[in-house]
Amino acid sequence: MRQFGIPTVALWLTLAGLVPFAVPAGLLWMLRADPVLSGQVAQALLVYSALILSFLGGVRWGAEINAQGSGGIPRAPILVLSVLGALAGWTLVLVGGLTGFLWPVLAMAAIAHILQGYWDADGAGLPRWFRRLRIIAATGAVLSLGAAAASYAAR
Repeated sequence: MRQFGIPTVALWLTLAGLVPFAVPAGLLWMLRADPVLSGQVAQALLVYSALILSFLGGVRWGAEINAQGSGGIPRAPILVLSVLGALAGWTLVLVGGLTGFLWPVLAMAAIAHILQGYWDADGAGLPRWFRRLRIIAATGAVLSLGAAAASYAAR
């Protein structure tokens, strides 16, 4: 079964995967008076963001290997690009945790999801439904990370 041309299970799993983006973003607005607790929530959001970027890089890595078939050599630029999101996410987790300067880090995480979403939505070799799904997912992630960054900037 499909909704919006997207397999229903994939759509519902993606929407469920947006909950760990949206809930911390909302909590950060409610916890603005508590810098310790809001810092912990922001760090949890950054960790989840990095995990999702890593997952998406794995999807692109796997798609590239599959596209080359048995015996084909995967294209190095695609493999390199597929790990950049994970490295960016990991770096943002470290910077956010070590500096506590969270609103720019959350904004950079949003930018990382914009770039990953753009690449996936434009991705050759990926099914059309997956590209549509990635637009939905990237939009949810970016809005949540942007709201989280705004909660810090508004202090």
